[in-house]
Amino acid sequence: MRYYLVHQIEVIVRRTKFRLAEKEKRAHILSGYLKALDALDEVIALIRRSATVDDARQGLMQLLEVDEIQANAILEMQLRRLAALERQKIIDEYDGIMAEIKELLAILASESRQREIVGEELHELTEKYGDERRTAIVAAEGDFSAEDLIPEHDVVVTITRGGYAKRTKADLYRAQRRGGKGVRGAALKQDDIVDHFFVTSTHHWILFFTTKGRVYRAKAYELPDTGRDARGQHVANLLAFQPDEEIAQVLTIENYGAAPYLVLATRQGLTKKTELSEYDSNRSGGLIAINLREGDEVVSAALVSESDDILLVSKKAMSLRFTATNEALRPMGRATSGVIGMKFRDGDELLAMAVVEDGEANVLTATDGGYAKRTPIHEYRVQGRGGLGVKAAKIDEGNRGVLVGALVVSGSDEILAITSSGTVIRTGAEQVRQTGRDTMGVRLVNLGEGDSVVSVTRNAEVEAEATDSDETAVEVVPQTEGESPESLG
Repeated sequence: MRYYLVHQIEVIVRRTKFRLAEKEKRAHILSGYLKALDALDEVIALIRRSATVDDARQGLMQLLEVDEIQANAILEMQLRRLAALERQKIIDEYDGIMAEIKELLAILASESRQREIVGEELHELTEKYGDERRTAIVAAEGDFSAEDLIPEHDVVVTITRGGYAKRTKADLYRAQRRGGKGVRGAALKQDDIVDHFFVTSTHHWILFFTTKGRVYRAKAYELPDTGRDARGQHVANLLAFQPDEEIAQVLTIENYGAAPYLVLATRQGLTKKTELSEYDSNRSGGLIAINLREGDEVVSAALVSESDDILLVSKKAMSLRFTATNEALRPMGRATSGVIGMKFRDGDELLAMAVVEDGEANVLTATDGGYAKRTPIHEYRVQGRGGLGVKAAKIDEGNRGVLVGALVVSGSDEILAITSSGTVIRTGAEQVRQTGRDTMGVRLVNLGEGDSVVSVTRNAEVEAEATDSDETAVEVVPQTEGESPESLG
C-alpha cells in the first residue's frame, strides 16, 4: 500500500504538471486576444495598412507588446470573435483558466492536497467498481508467502541518527586492524552520523525502540538494498513513527523466542524488564514499550535472561553491575515505568547499557578522541540495583576526549567504531589494549582534522578477512612492550 501511494502521488504530480502547461499555453493566447480587443481599432488599422503578414505580425508585437505566438494567434482570429458576446466569452474563458492554474499550482505545492486527491479518486473507483468479488480465493495445498521468495542471507544494516536506514551485502565491508583509517561506510549529510550498524539475516526482525518509549518492527529485507556509499531511505517511509520520535536503540531477533526478557534503560537511570513475547504484534503504529516520566527518554534496550548481569555506564564514566534475576529486577508489563537501575551525581545521566553473559568478557570503553581500552569484567563487581556504582574510565576531556560508548566484549568479537564523517573502523576486540578501570587506553582510530568518534558497537558476526591485497592494507599504531596502564591513562 505504501508503494502504491507513492506511485499514485507521482502520477498526480506528473498529470498536474501536464495540465498546468496546457492551461498556461491557453492563458497566454487569451491574454493576447484581450490586448487586441482593448485596442481593436488600432489593430484593424494596422492589419489593413500592412503589406505582408510579416509586417502585420511585427506591427502587432510592437503595438500590443505581445510575443510572436500571441501575434500569430491574433492574426488567425476569426472576425466573428470581434462581436460583443464573443468578447465576453474570451474574458470568461481567461478568468476560468487563471482560476484553474491557481488550483493546479496549489496541488503541486501541497503534498497533503496530493494525498487528498488520491483518496478522492480511490473513493470514485469504489463507488463505480465496488461490487462484491465474484470469485472465491481459497488456500491451496503447498501455499507459500511472499517472504519464501526472498533469499535468506547476511546483510549489514546501517541506520543513521537522522533516521536513514539501508541494508548492504556483508562482504562489501572488510576487516582492519586497530589504528586504520577505515573505509567509507555511507555518503551522509554534513549534520548526520551513523548510529546503528550490525549484521543480521534478511528474514530476521528488526526492532526499533524510540526515545519516546515506543517500539516498531520490520523485516530486514524491507529495508532498501543499497551499496556501501548510499544513504538509504528514511524510516518515516518504512514505519509509522509519531511526531518527534527518534530512534534510541535497534535490535535484531530471529523470532520472539530469541530471549526470555527484554530490558529497557532510560536517561534518568530507570530500568524495566518485560517478557519479549509481549512485543510480538503486527500493529503498524507500533507498541508502547515503556511509560516514560516527564523529561525522560529511552537510552538502550537489550535481550536478557535471569542469569545475565546488566552493566549501566553513565556519561561521567560511572558504572553499576547487577544481576537480572526476577528478585532483583522483577518482570513488568509493557505499559509501566520500571524501577531505579542506577543513581547519579549532579549533571550525570545514563550513557549506555550492556549485558554481561560471559564471566571472561571485557568492558570496552571509548572516547570521542579515538581512544579505547578493555577492562576485565571481574573488575566491575556485582552490586545491588539502584546505587552510584564505580568508576569505569579516567576521562580527560581536553586531551583524549569524553566517553561516547561502553560495550561488553569477548576476544572473538569485532568492534565497529563510527566517526562523525561516516567512516567505519572494523577491528577485533582483542586488538584493543587491556588495562584497568581507572585508565583511558590506546588509540583505536586515527582521526582526520575535525573528525571524532561518535559511536562504538559490537559486530554481530565475525567474518573472514578479504583476500584482495588492496582491500586488506592496514595501518597499525606502534605500542611498546613496556607500556603500563598508568602511562596510557
